[in-house]
Amino acid sequence: MRDMSTATSKTSANPRSSTRQVPNYGNPAYWQGTIKMSLSKFFVLSVLHRQPMHGYEVVQAVEKSTGGCCSPSEGTVYPMLNEFEAGGYLSCDTETVQGRARKVYSLTQKGRDAFQVAVQAWQEATRCILDSRSVADASNADTCCSPATKAGQ
Repeated sequence: MRDMSTATSKTSANPRSSTRQVPNYGNPAYWQGTIKMSLSKFFVLSVLHRQPMHGYEVVQAVEKSTGGCCSPSEGTVYPMLNEFEAGGYLSCDTETVQGRARKVYSLTQKGRDAFQVAVQAWQEATRCILDSRSVADASNADTCCSPATKAGQ
């Protein structure tokens, strides 16, 4: 999803790398892709926090719960589910539906705790984004995430 096709630049700061691709940070598609990739794991935990699901249901539930804003593919979700399971954040049971075995994923307590941590982290990030918007509007150099601002909280 990242648009990195428009810029390559020579870099003299790193003699081992003569050229490198630089993302087009002025392209909304770059930021939308970055945000969607970052939020996918959060929303997978979110839908599984509500109820156990099989992989394809997770894909559908994430897309539905975000109004299509975050719509990870099955190719993105299944490796994510495997990673969560390997870390002990999910448990997996197999059920048979119409003669086919399906893995049904459920959050473990560790997964529920991780989801709560993720909620707090995204709330803080959202607050910082909203504060940055007002900072940008006011051309104020002090940002929400700066040490001075954090000390005053």
